[in-house]
Amino acid sequence: MWRNQVWGWLEEYFFIPVAAVLWIFSYLLHHFVGPHCTSHFLDDAIVALMIAGILTLIVDPFIRRLARREAARDIFHHILGYSLPLPIREELEGIVRDTKLYRKEVKLRIEMSEDGNFVVFDVEMEFLVANSYYHDLSFEPLIQFENGDSGKVKRIIHFGNPNYGNSAQAMPVGNLGASEYKGQPVVVLSGGQEKFKYEYTVKFPTEIGFWFPNFVLPTIGLSLTIKHPDNFIVKATDSQVPSPSGEWIYPEKLWMHGKHLEIVWKKTDGGLAHS
Repeated sequence: MWRNQVWGWLEEYFFIPVAAVLWIFSYLLHHFVGPHCTSHFLDDAIVALMIAGILTLIVDPFIRRLARREAARDIFHHILGYSLPLPIREELEGIVRDTKLYRKEVKLRIEMSEDGNFVVFDVEMEFLVANSYYHDLSFEPLIQFENGDSGKVKRIIHFGNPNYGNSAQAMPVGNLGASEYKGQPVVVLSGGQEKFKYEYTVKFPTEIGFWFPNFVLPTIGLSLTIKHPDNFIVKATDSQVPSPSGEWIYPEKLWMHGKHLEIVWKKTDGGLAHS
């Protein structure tokens, strides 16, 4: 993800390389041009470059921070029609500033099966990663399993590279039983998109009755399909009753980072499930 980090650093600390260039230029003029060209104008130019570098390093961060606060206050005031406390404005501004990659056209297909007193979810998630930024960015496929998920990665597919994701597997993280899979970064061109597919399984005790998968990227345009045994009642987000077709479509709903999809189930005594 070095590409994203570099652009993020330059956006935040662009004044540092600018100041460095001004000082280097001043140094070059003083040591290589000055001995061969004695001039008050040259001396003044060297001093001016040094002062400009100092002002850039000291004043620019303050002005940028002040301008950002004022812009955030004005923008959200005009959008919402009322003002919010500064910490909330800064948090909202950070969300907007950091949202450069997002997922769309997400097809989430789940097949449920029983394994003793457990329910196994066989998951396939196909989606597009779009880059709305004016520079190319790197996308790093990420799947995280919590302690108790019994998660296993089956396959990761990047449709632009048939050899991508071979032998993919989740690795332990920390000492609490959590694990995650991190794929090799894939460059997404500015204004472009790349297609991926995740295949994995998770397993939960049947009596728990819920699974809330989290979103790690802003996501819009989600369709969910769940196939389940006849003796299960299954519901999903925004659903008060089970879908007769086992499909839920959220064409305009936005799922930001940290939000989750709600999947709940209940096992019946047998036969066809009834709501």
